[in-house]
Amino acid sequence: MKSRTTRTVFFIILAFFIISLIPLYIIGFYAHPSVDDYYYGTETVKVWNDTHSVASVVSSSFDEMINTYNIWQGNFSAIFLMRLQPGIFGEQYYFIAPLILISSFAACSMFFFYTVFKRVFHTDGYRAGIIALAITFVSMQLCNTPSDSFYWYNGAIYYTFFYSLMLLLYALLIRMRTASPAATAVLTIISGMLAFLIGGSNYATALFMCIVLALTAGAAIYCVILKKNTVIQGYHVPAYIIIAVAAIAGLFISMAAPGNAIRQSSVGGSTGIVKTFVYTFSFGGYSIARVLNAPCLVFFICMIPVFYAIAKRTRFSYRYPLLVLVFTFGLYCSMGTPVFYAQGLRMPYRMMNIIFFAAYSFICFNLIYFLGWVAKKYGESDIVKTVTNLFGGIKKDGRRIYIALAICICSFVTACVGSIEVGETEYKSGDAGFSNLPLSAAAMLSLIDGDARIYDAELTERDEYLRSTDDNEQFVTVPALSKRPDPIFHSDITDDPGDWHNAHLAMYYRKECIWTE
Repeated sequence: MKSRTTRTVFFIILAFFIISLIPLYIIGFYAHPSVDDYYYGTETVKVWNDTHSVASVVSSSFDEMINTYNIWQGNFSAIFLMRLQPGIFGEQYYFIAPLILISSFAACSMFFFYTVFKRVFHTDGYRAGIIALAITFVSMQLCNTPSDSFYWYNGAIYYTFFYSLMLLLYALLIRMRTASPAATAVLTIISGMLAFLIGGSNYATALFMCIVLALTAGAAIYCVILKKNTVIQGYHVPAYIIIAVAAIAGLFISMAAPGNAIRQSSVGGSTGIVKTFVYTFSFGGYSIARVLNAPCLVFFICMIPVFYAIAKRTRFSYRYPLLVLVFTFGLYCSMGTPVFYAQGLRMPYRMMNIIFFAAYSFICFNLIYFLGWVAKKYGESDIVKTVTNLFGGIKKDGRRIYIALAICICSFVTACVGSIEVGETEYKSGDAGFSNLPLSAAAMLSLIDGDARIYDAELTERDEYLRSTDDNEQFVTVPALSKRPDPIFHSDITDDPGDWHNAHLAMYYRKECIWTE
């Protein structure tokens, strides 16, 4: 692909990506807190209402983090951020949550994939940018439960945000391979802090990160001692070890929390090693199959010529595709191990989402490795030569490249349209509703038909009413929501005064009980 054509394709893909983000950010202005946002904001919202001091709110969040560590759960870095949900400063500021969550995921994902393809596979900058944009775009558009990943602060800051930081950390570690001693020292400090904080987040991300960092440190030691790599230098080894130790320290502090035992007793005993093993690998296979829906399959099929060209150019031998597949699958499956061991078959959607996100990395890596094996082993065969010559002819002609790009985009859009399901909505009997829409399409539909605006107005009115009620009025009823727009709606209170969703809202507004009419 000529450099000028590559640059043009990059800007076309970039334009598509930016346009796709616009409805995601716009609908974020209509998002509101939900369930655990209220529970974890109970103390900090009181401090803000009493003092209007950001410093006091941050201090309260730190104090509550310590309290939670002792009585409920040990994920210290996540708990600290959970209590700072933007809605405590006023419901109108909750839009900051999706702004942070969408931006951090998009930026970290693109930076990670760009770094991988630029620094590991040595593609040029524009090609690396095209691939990074494409993978990030598809993973966001096909997100399984977008409300839990981008619009519900409590759940998304716990999982999606720290998963995004993990991608950032991996990108920094890759860049460290070729860094000077001074740059390595700076990257070690930044990466060590990131690793420690991620270690104190959700256990799926923390455990996976610790395993990867331990393997990375071990590989660095192996390469330096046996001189198997001319890139990694001796001064890199202590850096990788320090970062791995910081990650493990964060995870250990989180696991050692007294509150973990209290929480575990409330959900029952652990599942056991054998069942955990079975659940872990079963869900790993299920999650890969779930991710590989029609649009995703079309995407990866379209990427095969690109990945083949990348793999063929590298000097890596690609000798063990099956062994690498088994090893990376086990590594990928480890993300589900903590929750299966602690709670059995009860995995929240917000956690499923980051495992689905990780599936894209797993599929990309193994697809490239397999194509590299094909290139090294069968690259001179007639059938492979015929196919590569066909795509080689396309690469040499700019017009053919644009036609191929248009075909790929149309195929992806067609697959997305074919995956859409139409059925009756849950909350309006007789009305048709759409599901399995790409994320941007779902956001645009809710904006166009007015559901997002009505949802925002109803929850804003509810918030104002609850804030205006007298302290003596402890039992309050509010109207039920008439709209539940995708992708911003997560959940709401019910007409059952004893529902735990209602209890969280009541605590937040200092009421005895709140329920819908």
